[in-house]
Amino acid sequence: MQFKDKVVLLTGASSGVGYEAALLFAAEGAKVYAVARRAERLHGLVEKSKSEGNPGQIIPAAGDVSKKEDVENVIATIKSNDGKLDVLVCNAGVMDKFEPITDLTEEAFDRIIDINVKGNARLFKYAIPLMKDGGSIVATTSIAGIRGGKAGAAYTMSKHALNGLVKNTAAMYGNKNIRCNAVAPGGIETEMVASLTAPDAGIDAEGMEVIGKGASIKKMSATAKEIADNIVFLASDRASNINGLIMVSDAGLTNM
Repeated sequence: MQFKDKVVLLTGASSGVGYEAALLFAAEGAKVYAVARRAERLHGLVEKSKSEGNPGQIIPAAGDVSKKEDVENVIATIKSNDGKLDVLVCNAGVMDKFEPITDLTEEAFDRIIDINVKGNARLFKYAIPLMKDGGSIVATTSIAGIRGGKAGAAYTMSKHALNGLVKNTAAMYGNKNIRCNAVAPGGIETEMVASLTAPDAGIDAEGMEVIGKGASIKKMSATAKEIADNIVFLASDRASNINGLIMVSDAGLTNM
């Protein structure tokens, strides 16, 4: 069990990649503080882990990463209960509706930046002091953070910013035995992505047309489990020499 006696803080745990990653960490013996806004989903995650006989423990921590007090509360709980943190997985995020900058509303812009950028930055800031003996940080970013035409303006900006935070943190804290990496998926088969195809999703048609252009391959999206596997690998000692990497996981889409 590669995460036995390790303490993990994982956000966006109620569905998709975060849900699968929490189960993988628990299967490897970790104590996982699972954060998401939907408390009932977190309790379902706990029961799922127990039913699978995972040796690790999942502790539900309902909260919104865009709220400073919620981030501070979960960090304070970990400090009180465990006195340390070994792994931070910043997986919570929200998608835009593919709007170009001229169609972007202040409300949509604030929501995406508050969660995707400021929320993750706060987690980095408050989690690192608990990594007294070193640790690993993994963020879920996107190919929109390395390309210009894979999402709307707000989401694209947010993921470029998150990639910059990952690289800066890797440089600043590498000598303190803290590694920081990211997984940059293309499409993922998750609830959030599926919701974009709903009739009332309000997707920007012109933006969607731009995003749909370019090369296509047979495997256009990953399962949530595939991306969760990438996250757990980067968090583990098997990736001990990897720091500052934005690991693209898109089945070769951006290589076409």
